[in-house]
Amino acid sequence: MNSRQKQSIETELKIVRTALSLMRKKGYENVGIREICDAAGISTGAFYHHFKSKEDMLNIGFGTYDEYLAEVLETYENPDPLEFLRFVLLNQTEYVMKQTGSLTSELYRALLSSNDKYAIDTFRLYYRTVRKAIELCLKEGKFHASFTADYLTEFLIRVVRGDIIDWCLHEYSYNLMEYVGKDLNVIFAGLCCKTE
Repeated sequence: MNSRQKQSIETELKIVRTALSLMRKKGYENVGIREICDAAGISTGAFYHHFKSKEDMLNIGFGTYDEYLAEVLETYENPDPLEFLRFVLLNQTEYVMKQTGSLTSELYRALLSSNDKYAIDTFRLYYRTVRKAIELCLKEGKFHASFTADYLTEFLIRVVRGDIIDWCLHEYSYNLMEYVGKDLNVIFAGLCCKTE
């Protein structure tokens, strides 16, 4: 990646972070593109150079988690692949709760109306990291080998996404981390190989 491409990505992330910050304070519907541009210190033309619309920008907003995950992984040390998998899935859940909170339903609404669905891009860091952990679990015999790493990656990410959507439907009224943790316990108990 050349310096111009890096600068473009940094600008996009700056716009998204600025927009999310404004939207957490004022609500999605109460923040316009001009206000986002002013707060980010960019022109409206620069915004439209990077994004087609506010909804398109929110779709790309899922990329802010991948940036955060890259930083977190630099210091993660537990070698157990099952614990690593749990950590990544719960870390993403915690990020959603803390960084997007009540905007989460708007993020999913934007995702559904966008042609470019970054959140389900299997090449993004989140997917690749979950898949790597699952591959290690399969290799070390922690999971039954009756499913492929690709299937289990999609399955576990779908479960967490479903929990997040349920949390939105219940108007953020329960502790999402607790529920995702319980769901993962149930799923891992079924996937794990029993040792006698």
